Amino acid sequence: MNKTESEDLFETFCREHELDWRRIPEGACKTPDYSVNFGSVAVAVEIKQIESLRGFNPSGVSSRTVGWHVRQQISEARAQLQAAARKGMPTILLIYNTVDPFQLFGTEPHDFLHAMYGELTLHIDATSLEAGEPFHGRNAKLRKGVNTSFSGVGHLQKTKGGAAVTVYKNAFASRPLPDATVPSCIQVINVQVEHAA
Repeated sequence: MNKTESEDLFETFCREHELDWRRIPEGACKTPDYSVNFGSVAVAVEIKQIESLRGFNPSGVSSRTVGWHVRQQISEARAQLQAAARKGMPTILLIYNTVDPFQLFGTEPHDFLHAMYGELTLHIDATSLEAGEPFHGRNAKLRKGVNTSFSGVGHLQKTKGGAAVTVYKNAFASRPLPDATVPSCIQVINVQVEHAA
């Protein structure tokens, strides 16, 4: 089986940081790509690549909907991570950007937060024109009762020294990441989620 660029990068990251990992063989049913041990807890990891050039113009002006690329990858990874979560495993979706050499277009922090929890929204009172507190609104891929099999969604990023991984925790996960045993080489971001009442 041919590995993708992102899978090669992830395996390099695991070797460099001496993580206890293994590739999960493909079978008749959907499975995630890897299992990585965080202490005594096996965590399923699915790797996806952003390959869509939608809105990206390397020689001119680029335009995009914030979070669109990450939303697409969440939709594509759902079946693999649901299968692992049903077996009791916490799960992580890691997204690698093959389109932008700077790995920013579509994979900036606000892309992950908007895709996961919804677009940042303000209510403005029509009479006073005062704005309320911002909250996450429409187009949330992760919310109470929806996609709870995702423990986190993260960015796999190529660096000068190898690779880096940042994971945004799912506040609604049915199987949360084991905070006490997440390796220090993985940056974990906790997010307080405010939704409209």
